[in-house]
Amino acid sequence: MGNSYIYEKFYIMNTIDIVLGLILIIAFFMGFRKGFLRVLASLIGLVAGVYCAVFFSGYVADYLVRWFDWSSDINRIAAFVITLVLVVLLFALLGRVLTKVANFALMGFLNKFMGGILNVIKTAFLISVIFMLVNSSENYSILTPEKRETSTLYAPIAVLAPTILPTIEKHLEELDLHPQLEFPINSKRDTLR
Repeated sequence: MGNSYIYEKFYIMNTIDIVLGLILIIAFFMGFRKGFLRVLASLIGLVAGVYCAVFFSGYVADYLVRWFDWSSDINRIAAFVITLVLVVLLFALLGRVLTKVANFALMGFLNKFMGGILNVIKTAFLISVIFMLVNSSENYSILTPEKRETSTLYAPIAVLAPTILPTIEKHLEELDLHPQLEFPINSKRDTLR
């Protein structure tokens, strides 16, 4: 009876469950390899990077204005990206240092196991963001409603991003990062024909 139950459950799983399951298993092993402290540092770095980019990229933009003759929209986007990357790199370096300390303190296996768990959570969140973006389009759908309903893993993963992101989304809307690029109608290239 035990084997037939397992086969029955596997047979009921749809393609979404198999793909999501494989991605989460790979995420576990990648997190296990990196360790909890590095995965945590990268996660905190990403969140802190977005936060710093949203609220402090104006300072970087002030410096960029002095060096480059870019439009204000390009300058604002470049400042956002530079701030994000610098903060993420700083936290990645911190994570590597803390992992070395944890390995030295003989916390290696616990650090690696918890890294696997945390990386699964982080990956599930990123998948949830992808689902949120795909589901927001009325004209484009990868996953049929029937597949979503029969999936075991879709519902718990899909609710992660909509639950966590509204606050971040509100702040991003206030920052207005969407560039308003203006192109001249009659450029020199158009008049040289």
